[in-house]
Amino acid sequence: MKKTTILLSSLLISMLLMTACNLPFGYTITRTDAEGTPNATLTALFDTSHNIPATITPPLIATSTAFLPTLELVTATPEPTLTETATITPVVIVVTATTAPTNAPAVRGNAQLYANYLGTAPVQDGTYAEWVEKTNKYTMPNFAWGKANWVNHADLEGAFAVAWDYDYLYLGFKITDDIYNQPYAGGNIYNGDTVEVLLDTNLLGDFYTTSLSSDDYQLGISAGSPSGSIETGAYLFYPSSVAGKRSQVVISKQFESATVYRIEAAIPWSIYGITPSAGMRLGFAVNVDDNDNVDSYKKMTMLSSAYGLSVFNPTTWGELVLVK
Repeated sequence: MKKTTILLSSLLISMLLMTACNLPFGYTITRTDAEGTPNATLTALFDTSHNIPATITPPLIATSTAFLPTLELVTATPEPTLTETATITPVVIVVTATTAPTNAPAVRGNAQLYANYLGTAPVQDGTYAEWVEKTNKYTMPNFAWGKANWVNHADLEGAFAVAWDYDYLYLGFKITDDIYNQPYAGGNIYNGDTVEVLLDTNLLGDFYTTSLSSDDYQLGISAGSPSGSIETGAYLFYPSSVAGKRSQVVISKQFESATVYRIEAAIPWSIYGITPSAGMRLGFAVNVDDNDNVDSYKKMTMLSSAYGLSVFNPTTWGELVLVK
């Protein structure tokens, strides 16, 4: 009897132990986790929306092809309107019958600018002080390249005015740049701090053409160095068949302060092979390049007057109307 009792007790104990160690099939342990939101810091760490793609390589110097980087329209995002000053006021012009030719394609959607006629040629003094109030002033608020390299408005911002007469296209630039860096001349100026002018001389003839042609011009203008050791100059990058220095462009400069410089330029219409006239519409954009690290083009920031600019696609440029 004792043996039987001991055996039954042992079996009972064993069954209890097995039950404790093996929960029945289908049993679920529920646990309430602490509620919270995703870690915003980690999310930011893995945000690559502002990174320059690793596949972008610096352009090569060549006279057979245009060599500014190819720009993706989807990455060219506008920055909120740049800081305005009392002397730089964007002007919005309403197209009227006197400024918009009839029976012509619609205006460019990204920017239509206006150049007033000047009866007296401007004084080339590095500013547009005596003619700025006779025409329109504009900013360059759009990123065309290197948004991730831009720090703030003190790092880079630009404003300009544009005018014309029957001999020249006039441009005046005011650039804020906390580190001015231009150690290059000639065909290398795009590697440093430079302004550039894009002009389509046959806008109405190839309004919807998305590739460059012989009537599209890309002209770089450099203020050189403050000391004068690096020359001031203009270089035509495109059309590549006629690329080279353009000494006919009259350039004056003024380093207003450690962080502000100005360029005034008179570009002969003869460079473009056209005769200007009131009401003429031209494909047009102006850009400012900023490179605080001249050893790497990937460190460049380019601001433009045109939203969604691609240098190689003239339909992304704005347009300029000559008004008299």
